[in-house]
Amino acid sequence: MYYKRNNKRLSVSGRGDYMSTSDFIIQYYTNLDACRKFFYDIKWPTGYYCEKCGCTHYYFMKTKNCYRCANCKHDERLLSNMIFQDKKLPLNVLLYGLFLIFTANNGISSVELSKELKVNYKTACLLQTKARILMKNSNSKRFLDSDFYESDVAYTGAPSHNGKRGLGTDKQPFLIVLSTEQENQYPRFVKMQEVTTDSSNIIKGYFEKYVKMSKERKLNTDCKTTYNILKNRIEVNNEVIDYDNDNHRLYILNKIISNLNSQFIDRFHGVTKRMLPLYYSEFEWRFNHRNCKSIMNKIKNYIMQSSIATRKMIRDSMDQYATVRGLENA
Repeated sequence: MYYKRNNKRLSVSGRGDYMSTSDFIIQYYTNLDACRKFFYDIKWPTGYYCEKCGCTHYYFMKTKNCYRCANCKHDERLLSNMIFQDKKLPLNVLLYGLFLIFTANNGISSVELSKELKVNYKTACLLQTKARILMKNSNSKRFLDSDFYESDVAYTGAPSHNGKRGLGTDKQPFLIVLSTEQENQYPRFVKMQEVTTDSSNIIKGYFEKYVKMSKERKLNTDCKTTYNILKNRIEVNNEVIDYDNDNHRLYILNKIISNLNSQFIDRFHGVTKRMLPLYYSEFEWRFNHRNCKSIMNKIKNYIMQSSIATRKMIRDSMDQYATVRGLENA
């Protein structure tokens, strides 16, 4: 392994689009102009133009940190009309926070993030929430297309207060679907969503929305009769599973569910049910992008497609969603 000088920065030869933390610091964190260019390309991908008069000439107002139209003198800030509008963090700190969140293999807690960025806990929480919204928006555009699927309704949360397991528990149920290259081998992508109950109609609606089905494809489940509603659309195998067998039919899916629950216990603490949808979205995004390399380009595209989301707007949206979905704040 050797280093070469490229565009006035050091990078490791032969690593393709992979970016390490040291690469990020050299390319962005210590270079405010590069950070400004990153968000400039998001706001004006085809070049600057004034939204008031259409002029394409500007000059940068360093004291106000904004771009001023040379014709009508209209001021425009880089983050306006984006999800990070009104964010007071320096651009390099904001971008570094996003890099840490999107590249953490097992997630990063708000406490860890606040220490790394040297910001207060609430600021770190808000940044993470907005990053999860970007992940959720990205997830909504993906559907599963494979010859083999595995699916189950699992549960997350602290130990049940009523001491019951399975259908009798008061934990939060969620529906998870995994696509694989071969039956019970070579996992591809996963889709997951919180549900109010283990219902046939909920399962049918979710599969029709996110899973490509045909009679030539196969779905493995855990002897749940709720999946029988799909039998006229896809081959359903819901026989009893021997979990003592290391190669049982839902082995990969159960490992994914186990990793999710371990992450909630080891990494995140005090997650309320109303916030679970965003945590599910984060886990889904991380699994589906486990081999992602061009992370900065993805972050750029996500922000480009985002809209304004203030703290109050996020809180009101989550409260409304929790009410509709029946998610208790517990």
